[in-house]
Parts: sequence; C-alpha cells; structure tokens
Amino acid sequence: MTSARRTPLLLACAVAALVLAAPASAQEPTTAFAADASRLGVISLVFWGAQGAEVQYFERVGDKLEPLGRAKSAAGAVTTLKDATTWSCDRLERRFEARVKLPDGSTATGEYGVRTASCAQRFRLEAPKRASPNARTRVRVIDRWNIGGIRSRLCITPPKGERACRTLAFPRAVALATRRFRAAKRGRWRVELRVRNHRVRRFVAVGGETKVRAVTLPTVLATGDSTMQGIDSFLADELVDAATLRSDVQLGSAISRGSFWTRHAASKTKRLRQRVSVISIGAAFDGFPLPGPGGEKVECCDEPWVVLYGARVRTIMQTYLRGGRARVFWLTPPLPRDPVRRKITSAITTAIERSAVGLAGVKVVRVDQLFSPSGTYTEVIRYRGRDVRVRDSDGVHLNISGTAIMAQLLAPAIRRAIAQTNRKR
Repeated sequence: MTSARRTPLLLACAVAALVLAAPASAQEPTTAFAADASRLGVISLVFWGAQGAEVQYFERVGDKLEPLGRAKSAAGAVTTLKDATTWSCDRLERRFEARVKLPDGSTATGEYGVRTASCAQRFRLEAPKRASPNARTRVRVIDRWNIGGIRSRLCITPPKGERACRTLAFPRAVALATRRFRAAKRGRWRVELRVRNHRVRRFVAVGGETKVRAVTLPTVLATGDSTMQGIDSFLADELVDAATLRSDVQLGSAISRGSFWTRHAASKTKRLRQRVSVISIGAAFDGFPLPGPGGEKVECCDEPWVVLYGARVRTIMQTYLRGGRARVFWLTPPLPRDPVRRKITSAITTAIERSAVGLAGVKVVRVDQLFSPSGTYTEVIRYRGRDVRVRDSDGVHLNISGTAIMAQLLAPAIRRAIAQTNRKR
C-alpha cells in the first residue's frame, strides 16, 4: 500500500510529536512510544526518551506478551527496533508494548495499537491477456508485502470446464512465484488466486476470436502524516471491489515545515494519476513559523499565519484535483487533548476550510466535529447505538476503532466520487 521510505529525522519527529502533544502537568512526560506500520509488510517500533538505556519491545497476543527484541541508542536519540515484525493476514489489529529501565532507576513503559491491511490487495496476479491454443501460458504471483510466509491456492478454469486448484506456498522472504498451464481449449480461461477469503482474478483469451474485457480499477490515494495510519488500511478493505488503494503515509511531516508537501503532492500525483485523494495532515506535528511576504517569520496561530498556511493547503488541493479530473477529501485534524495543540489544530482547521472555498471537487471532512461533537476533547463517542472509545492514549491520534469508523464513513462518499468521475471520462 505504500512504498515511501522513512528517514531517521522523520521518525524522530513523529515520535517527538507524541510528547509535544501530551497534556500539561506538574511533571512533563519524557518518554513516548509508537508503532510505524507505514512500510509495506513490516512494523517498526520506536521509543523516545530512553536516555541511552536499552528498550525491550513486545507484542501482546491475547493474554501473552511475546518478546520482539531489544534496541539501544545514544542519549537523546530515538530508539528504533526496525522491522520488528511483519503484517499478518490473520491478525490485523496489533498491540505493542515497550519497557525500559532509565539511568535514574525508574521504569518507563509504553503501549501502542495499530491496524494493518488485510490480504485483500496484498497479491498481484500477472497473466497474458491472450495466448495461442496449446501454448504453455505463464502466470506470475507477486507478494506486494515482500515477506512471504503464506500459503495460497492458484486455480485455473478452462472454458466450460472444471476448475483445477493447487497449493501455492510462499516461504518466508519469498515474494514471487511462477506457474504455467497449457491452454488446450479455445475460449476464455480464468486464473484465480485465493488467499483466505480474498480473490484475485485474471482472464486469458485463447484463440483470436475470443474477447476478454480488461478491467482496471481506479486509484485512490490515502496520504498524510501519522493520522492517516489505520484509516488507509481500513479504506483498502472498504473499497476493495471499487478501487486500488495506494497509501502514502509520511510520518512526522508538516505543511508548515518547509516545502515538502507541495513538491511531494506534485510528484506523487504525476506518477499515480489517482482518481480520488484522501488527505489527513496537521494533528501531530505542525504549527511551525511560516515565512511572511518580506521574509519575516510569522508565528502560529493568528490570522496572518492562517492565511499563509491556507495558501499552501490550497496549492496542494489544486495539485490533487488534477485539473478537475479527480476528487479530494481533506480531513481536518482531530481535536487534541492538549490546549496548546488545540490552538494549532483550530488554526489549521480554519485554514483548510477557507482553502477549499471555490474549489469544485474538494470536500472538507470535519473530523474534529465527528469525534468531538460537543466541541471539547472526548475519549468516547456514541456510534451506531454503542459507546465507542475512539482516541489513542497520546491524546492526539484516533485509535483502531476511531480509524475504522472514519473509513466506514468515507467509503460511500469515495465510491460516489469515483462514479462521478467515471461519467466524465
């Protein structure tokens, strides 16, 4: 779902953001813990504030804590257990814990939950659109997660014939398998890969008179900072039959921090040519001073800063619109618990709403109102007749339930947007 690389600086910023967003108290917190599931197939664990001590990392599976490893870094640096574990088709909701004994003898711990993608879009199936009668036809199966360690079933169905299936196993770290079949009959052959309850199909036309209609699903881009993590994987499942979802999570990024997002939006859109973009940026690590018209620094969060921030947002929106050929859903930051961060969030939300005015095809989704209906930070909302805890313990991010709700509410609107763009093509 994503192929973006992470630099140590961005990772450090992402974790530091959790500390910046923590509630004010008599003793400010000095540690934070997070899981980074933004790279395809793997999860890295990061701990901030270990002060040079060794950090132990675990995954909670049921009632058990399974050790994942240990890591140590220089004092003041983020302690990272890179590629601590892999995604799983069978266990999508993951809980991690970290423990460290600090130099002063005290113990610091952390917990973090993340939801990874299902196997719905894990595999790519490649087969020729056409083949000659009696030709040996090659089928390639590619594990996009690049981790292997899974068994699947490859089924070949001839025209008006019986389906023949065989096990296709991927050993650990093996991401490619090739099989061949003899296309003895003229007509349309179906090639199908079965992984759990998911299916990937391709059709091969054997004989010149046979026609096979190519079906290419439109691309939906889910992008942003750490607040997009989780929403992207749920959206991939919600839209599996309607779109190919591409995730582009840039941890620790911020619109007010340099020109990264202006450049990144342009390069990503040029390559993907996505039909719909869903963006969530600003909750965890934003609010930097912006350069004014005369080069002076404009501090957050008064009107001059809102205007400058909004100009950047509008440029990014226009890029993702692709000249009116695409649709954009821009999510406002969820209301944070910390009053300082809340002021920044309010300014960002105002800038986003103003930026969308007059841009046909841009929809601002008020996440802050959805998860804080009373206008104040809340941990629990009423959803479909039940009280649901929707916020992570850091007071900034949505938890797994919150990201699931967000994806459920977005999916129907995205489907309508895809239908609208289909009619214009």
